[in-house]
Amino acid sequence: MFTHLHENNKQKLNFINSFELLKHGIFFFYKFFILVFAVFAFSIAQAQTVENTFNKKLENTIEKVASKVMDNEKKIVITVVDIFNAETLKRDSMTEELEEKLTNMLFKKLPVQVIPHFENVYLRIEWKSTFHGILEEPSTIDLAKLTNADWLLTGTHHTTQKLLSLRLNLYEIYSGDLIWQTVVESERETATESPTIQTEVARQHDFEKVIQELLTETPAIQTEVARQHDFEKDVVEEVEAVEEFELVEEFKSEFFPEMSAVQTEKEAPQIPEGMVKIPEGEFLMGSYSGEEDELPDHLVYIKSFYLDAHEVTNEAYSRCPECERGSGGFDTFDRQQPVVYVDWKNAESYCNSQNKRLPTEAEWEYAARAGSYDKYSFGNNISLLENYAWLKSNTVDKGLWGARKVSGKLPNRWGVHDLYGNVMEWVQNYYTPDYFPYIREPDLHNGLNSPADNEYPLRVVRGGAWGGLHDAGTPEGVRSAKRYAFTEWTRSFQIGFRCAMDIPE
Repeated sequence: MFTHLHENNKQKLNFINSFELLKHGIFFFYKFFILVFAVFAFSIAQAQTVENTFNKKLENTIEKVASKVMDNEKKIVITVVDIFNAETLKRDSMTEELEEKLTNMLFKKLPVQVIPHFENVYLRIEWKSTFHGILEEPSTIDLAKLTNADWLLTGTHHTTQKLLSLRLNLYEIYSGDLIWQTVVESERETATESPTIQTEVARQHDFEKVIQELLTETPAIQTEVARQHDFEKDVVEEVEAVEEFELVEEFKSEFFPEMSAVQTEKEAPQIPEGMVKIPEGEFLMGSYSGEEDELPDHLVYIKSFYLDAHEVTNEAYSRCPECERGSGGFDTFDRQQPVVYVDWKNAESYCNSQNKRLPTEAEWEYAARAGSYDKYSFGNNISLLENYAWLKSNTVDKGLWGARKVSGKLPNRWGVHDLYGNVMEWVQNYYTPDYFPYIREPDLHNGLNSPADNEYPLRVVRGGAWGGLHDAGTPEGVRSAKRYAFTEWTRSFQIGFRCAMDIPE
């Protein structure tokens, strides 16, 4: 009987102990739930504070851009806030949100100078409806040209540790000059700046104290508290990491790749006026499916160099008193039309007088391609060609004869105008129908060292023209790989030139 009572008491004791353990467990999970809720509330309050801070910084940024515009003497039009994900270099939902917000903020501040977001969206739709065969969106520079913009606001966004950083760059479209840049990033406000956060942190400390008292109750509770402690530690480290965050990469413009790193005004090399910096790189020169003198396509390395943004004009050429030119039909007289009726030697003399030189044939094609392996820098879609070039279809076929003013069409993605059409362009090289054996010669700077025929020295001419002979004004005649040859004393209404310059090492 005693044994039986002992067993009953033991069972009751076990039941009581189990009940007490369950009660403590329920109490702990109740406190744990409250703690999680507090952390969640803290996170929400923090996120709201961060967003408010970020918006205030955006407003300050808009103020600075507005001051740049209003302090400028000429009327400035800003369009297409083009933002990319810094990691993928593609558009995403954050891109769309930031573009809309920035554009609309700018429009409210500068209604005369800014194209609002809904109009930019409309322009993209209009572009696609005009060119049905194009699947991709128009480039930033295309839209900017449609609005006759002078300046372009572009940038990248980057998210680290769930906090947003936005880098903005303001460019002058025609020169590619970086006018202004800034970084707008989210940051955590301190506890002294937010009573709500102070309260939530205090509550967390109280809960932590209560739970600490339960540490001796059961190993299970110890484990859960340890997990929570690690969670809190991760949250703190996450915020601290943001405070120490540094931007890792300067935005690389789709259209101005030479601006690949942040430099102070003092450190940045001064690009000569009217020229564009062409980045170094390798490309496939020639064409595997082109004409015989374009074969075979072959890999060529090009050092970085400066190139005139457009062909030499009558105005510029007139400033060289020792330089001669001829005259004839379809001559150009406007100061901003490209100079024509200039032979190769006078073209070279002019460039030398400016401490420049004629570009090599390889440099010219490299600049014309601007990173493309297609027929044209923008691809193979001929319907786009008239946006970039003066050729027979938009001159002669419409009753217009002769070369047009320079920079009247879109530049390529490296900021160079009129490489296709308008007028052909002299380059350094002598012409040979079989240039492949010579491309590995150490002296590529001067092209081939001697003409194939000394009596009739032929020089290479590139780019096609507005019209005229040799089908120069056709889509096939203005391809990046298309080669022409003329005797170096030729003076023609079809031929002009532009200059290049070495970059000092």
